[in-house]
This record gives sequence, C-alpha cells and structure tokens, in this order.
Amino acid sequence: MRTLVEVVARAGPGGRTVLPVVRASGQLAVRRTGPSTVHLVATAFGPLGGDDAEVRLVVEAGARLAVRTVAAAVVLPARGESPPSVQRVRAEVAGSLDLRAEPTVVTRGAHHHALLHAQLDDDAELTATEQVQLGRVGEEPGRWTGTTRVERAGTPLLHTTVGLGPGAPAWLPPVAPRAYASTVHAGAALARATGEDAVRLPLERGWVATAWGDRLAPTLGRLALLEGAAPVEEAQ
Repeated sequence: MRTLVEVVARAGPGGRTVLPVVRASGQLAVRRTGPSTVHLVATAFGPLGGDDAEVRLVVEAGARLAVRTVAAAVVLPARGESPPSVQRVRAEVAGSLDLRAEPTVVTRGAHHHALLHAQLDDDAELTATEQVQLGRVGEEPGRWTGTTRVERAGTPLLHTTVGLGPGAPAWLPPVAPRAYASTVHAGAALARATGEDAVRLPLERGWVATAWGDRLAPTLGRLALLEGAAPVEEAQ
C-alpha cells in the first residue's frame, strides 16, 4: 500500500504557528492535537512487507512543528517472499521541527527500511528520535535498516546507515542488540560523552546520541541520560 502524509507549518500572527496543509492518504491519518503538534494515526494494520509510506514536512521560518504517533508500529511480513516495508520522512526546515514517533517493532520475518532526510536552513532547529525493538516478547527478531541524512544550508551534517537483525552485515552475536534508540539534534552543541551501551558524538552546532541493548525501555533510559547532559559551554 502507498501512503502519503503532508504537513506545512507557517508562522502566524502573534507568534502562533498555523498549519495550512495537513493531509494524508493510505495507511495513515494526520490530526492536529496542539497549537503546533500533529499526531499520525494508523488506519490499517501494519506496515506489511511491500508497504511504502512517505511523510513530507515543511516548517517555514518562525514556525514550530512537533510530530508524534499515537501508538507503536508493528511491522509484519507479507505472505510468501516478503519485500521490505519502507517509511521515508522528508523534511524542509527553516523553523523548528521536533520529530519523535512511538517505537517500531519489527516482527520475525519482516524487514523495515526507515529513512530520514532533513534539509535545514542556517538558523533551523531539528530534534529527531528513532526507537526500534526487534521482535515481540518471546519472538525471533526481524530486520531493520535506518538511514539518516541531515544537511544544513546544503552542507551535510550527518549521513549514517544502521542495520540490525538477521542478515545485517554488522549484526553478529555477541554484538547483536535487539533494541536501538537514537536522537539527532541540530541547534545547540553538546560535548562527546559515553555511557553503558550508549554514546553521544558532537556535530557542527549539534549532536547525535545512540543507545542499544536487548530491551527498549532500559535502552531509552540510557539515551535520556545523554540527552539531558549539560551543554558544551557548561560541561567544560
């Protein structure tokens, strides 16, 4: 199934954000749930193998947009030989974008591709978090491949691909985490830091933090410790 979501955020009177475009088709609906917040709502079970979803976000100068989902996404294989399911998020940001979906759970036999491509103006801000769990309780893991590319004023800040699950080149026991969480932030710098199965690396005017483990809840806790650390100028 083909799914398309489009949201445009624009600066309005009195510092408010208006949303002149909020529309969706396919497996997702989109609802405005706050002054500058939208939630994506699944209208069908899945995603299933072969499904293709694209989320297009435009945040104009002076506007703010937060994008959330109402529930975890459970990725299932299609019958027979199952192709991957795909979700692409394409963002053009001149204002501020906060992107945090509920976890993606990839079941046995499924393969999901998640792609984020964010193009930022020079003064734009971005925070984007990915949460992944391979397999449900007592189930063998599926496979997840995530690619993140962030550009500021046409210059790449980050371009990385992570592959998890059976068949992924770097997923070899004992280094085979079933849970993964990562946040990329562009707007304020944080220094390099490490924790138990977690690391934060600096970017130009930003940072990226990653944590991994067997279960998602403690993995998110380790990520949160790195996200809440003091800014560079306070930590030195």
